[in-house]
Amino acid sequence: MSKLKKIADNIKNNKFDEALKQCNSLDDKNDKHIICNFKGVIHLIKGNLEESEKNFLNSLKIKSDYKDPIKNLYLVYLKKKNFKDLLFYAKKLTEIDKFNNEYNYQLAYAFELNNNLDEARKYYELYLEQNGNNKKKALNNIGCIYLKRNKPKIAIEFFLKAIELGEDKIIINNIFNCYVLLRDLTNSEIFYIKAQKIDDTFIEFKHTKAKYLILHNKIDEALEVLNENKDKPNFLITLLILYFNLGENELGKKLLKDTRHKMEKDPDFFNYYGLKLLYEGDFDTGWKFYEFRNSKIIGNKQNNKFKNVKEWSGEKILNKHIVVIYEQGLGDSIQFSKYLIPLTKIAEEVTFIVQDNIRNLFKKNIKNLSIKTIDEHTNVKYDYKITLGSLIKFFYKEKIKFQDIIIQSDKELDLKWKKKISKSKFNIGLTWSGSFNGVNEPYRSIPLQTFKDFFSLESNFYCLQSEVWSRDLEYFKSFNFIDCGKYKLNEIASIIHNLDLIITTDTSILHLSASLGKETWGIISLYPDWRWGEFNKFNPYPNLKIFKQKKFNDWFDVKDSLLNELKIKINNYKK
Repeated sequence: MSKLKKIADNIKNNKFDEALKQCNSLDDKNDKHIICNFKGVIHLIKGNLEESEKNFLNSLKIKSDYKDPIKNLYLVYLKKKNFKDLLFYAKKLTEIDKFNNEYNYQLAYAFELNNNLDEARKYYELYLEQNGNNKKKALNNIGCIYLKRNKPKIAIEFFLKAIELGEDKIIINNIFNCYVLLRDLTNSEIFYIKAQKIDDTFIEFKHTKAKYLILHNKIDEALEVLNENKDKPNFLITLLILYFNLGENELGKKLLKDTRHKMEKDPDFFNYYGLKLLYEGDFDTGWKFYEFRNSKIIGNKQNNKFKNVKEWSGEKILNKHIVVIYEQGLGDSIQFSKYLIPLTKIAEEVTFIVQDNIRNLFKKNIKNLSIKTIDEHTNVKYDYKITLGSLIKFFYKEKIKFQDIIIQSDKELDLKWKKKISKSKFNIGLTWSGSFNGVNEPYRSIPLQTFKDFFSLESNFYCLQSEVWSRDLEYFKSFNFIDCGKYKLNEIASIIHNLDLIITTDTSILHLSASLGKETWGIISLYPDWRWGEFNKFNPYPNLKIFKQKKFNDWFDVKDSLLNELKIKINNYKK
């Protein structure tokens, strides 16, 4: 038996100390790369990650195309949560062995951990095309990617395909979670029962269960589940949001105070803490914590593009070129783009990287300002960078005129829709719900049936939202809507331009409509987003009227107020 075979056998038989002694005693130059790899394996099994990494790297220094240490380094960096190096060695594996489909799965997973979701999906799909052994997991992971992309309807398709290959508590809970996000009362109940039967102790099930109970208005039961698990960040944040939406401000504040020391390293917690402070008007402290949101978006495509550019922290930039990067929703990009104006006055040049679907909404030929998408961007050298949301802390005291808002509709599209929209009746644009996946969405979205009395009024109603939740589909089909949800936002902007009034919850449509100067009635929840708190005094929308909820989960007071004012509007229109 060769000496190398003896070492391998000792490792296999868990005789690690003996195997390590044998490795150290060997001085075979020809096999040194193998010995280094063996030593790395021993240290990896024993949990000595630093020693393990060192030995695998030494093995590769001797023989750069040796596959074993590359595979092992993948495991090391996975354990160390060093996702950048994990991706590097995942790519190496596919380069060295192009015909091993399992490496496509590993590469896909590495891309996913680096938040490069497009590439992750591509390699998962390649893995499936080549009949990989772990189809169920790959299908589940693709579903998770679509879920992260805020597309639960598509995610469900992959989860259902995955579950056909065998029952799995993780996948069952993913389906359950999707139906909760979609506000699908029937299917959420079906999968609640299924998930509960498989494993009612599964922690992710418990969190989804809490959201399910909120959906079904079983608030006391939801509070019980959340309080039992409030040592975990996702439960804690859901609990905090629920407390504040219930109007239990003192309980929420106490929970924030009591748990802060436990959540020192959790960006979600501090991001939410910052939002709460901003809502209360504590800007100095609030902005500091609000910056924690950036730790969640590091892996985004648009941020990776500018990772080597210095962060702007308020220094003089009179002769500098600064890039501003979007990092939240469409409504944020629309509303906060106004802060680009004061930035152009103190910088030589400003480039704003914006989402593809709102690129055409921005005015052209603004001095010192260029608007680009990430795909339009070329290798420009920037002096500084900043995310759009972080601009606010420097300019929130600026008195920005409404006329300086840089959103506009397309004149040609305006004319097109002017011909299409009849003025024989009062024309109303309506949005009653927003993103499926937003943490505050269950509280700021309104069941469509709440508006049933509206549809007997002598008016045309235009649906301006792209997605309709499952709970609303029946009512949506029964109402005589003109459905505009299929159009892109630049077309929606021109539709809005030609309507008489926009009624909307706190979505991107609110900010789009108000920015365009259209009369807008905004419906906000009892505890709304921070921008509708004290910060509201800086609201640039003179054409926006706010209708605020008075009681948790009760929209009827708001509905009655809206209906009374709407009747007056329509009667005046007839005259």
